[in-house]
Amino acid sequence: MEKHSLHILNLQPELFEEFFAELRPPEEAGIRIYKTFPRFMKAIGERPDDGGRLLLFLPEEKLGADKLRLIRLARLDAPMFVVTRECSEKYYLVVLSLGIQGIIHPPFSVADVERILDGRVNEEIPFPRNHDLAREGQVRFDFLLPSKLSRILGVNRLVSMLTSEFGFPPEESKVNLPLVMDEALSNAIQHGNKGKEELKVHVRIYISTSRIVVQIEDQGEGFRIDDSRDPRDLENLYRGSGRGLYLIRELMDTVEFKKGGRLLEMEKRNPASDSKE
Repeated sequence: MEKHSLHILNLQPELFEEFFAELRPPEEAGIRIYKTFPRFMKAIGERPDDGGRLLLFLPEEKLGADKLRLIRLARLDAPMFVVTRECSEKYYLVVLSLGIQGIIHPPFSVADVERILDGRVNEEIPFPRNHDLAREGQVRFDFLLPSKLSRILGVNRLVSMLTSEFGFPPEESKVNLPLVMDEALSNAIQHGNKGKEELKVHVRIYISTSRIVVQIEDQGEGFRIDDSRDPRDLENLYRGSGRGLYLIRELMDTVEFKKGGRLLEMEKRNPASDSKE
């Protein structure tokens, strides 16, 4: 099978030229360039085992979390980078929560290009798996999170690592669950607590080999879920019935709001487990 070491989604041609201005990749680098999202997805789907890396040149935040999720699901273990001019803190955290290695902004350097071409990325967890924990254990967390978006990534990575230890499939532990946590925590911070740092987000997490249950409670005024809102409308991205909640409901088995909308409770059963817990 023909090998291709780098797949590029080029939705920002000017940025592409700027990135490779000082160092053009050699022909033997095996680069393939796609100018539309459907062509890119088709190509990486047809070559799932070619060992290639993924590089996305994107207009500012124009590729939403749902499409980034599809790319990551198609290539769970591939090194993946996003190149864009600007992005919000929220978008940056979404990208990292999906296991994407990083966002690269101009001004670019030769080192940036070499980093992509060399593909020297090591995201392995630096300690051995605990098989006794995965067979017999369960984990409960109960903690307060400050209303700062920067604190979300640590929670996402913790959930990703533990669900992997407990035998959840990679598409759940590496992609779906971190994305759900990102959406839910962002909503609690930005729209529940209105970004007021003195307010806290109460997080309770239970993980076993059979399921994960998460409760996220903010200290805001709550909200009314309006099912008439179109979840595909960008204006509703983080509203109760907007795209964020739509995505959570799509990816989790049960989703329920309590305490006037201040408490979100959700559960995901491990599709790889035979337990009836």
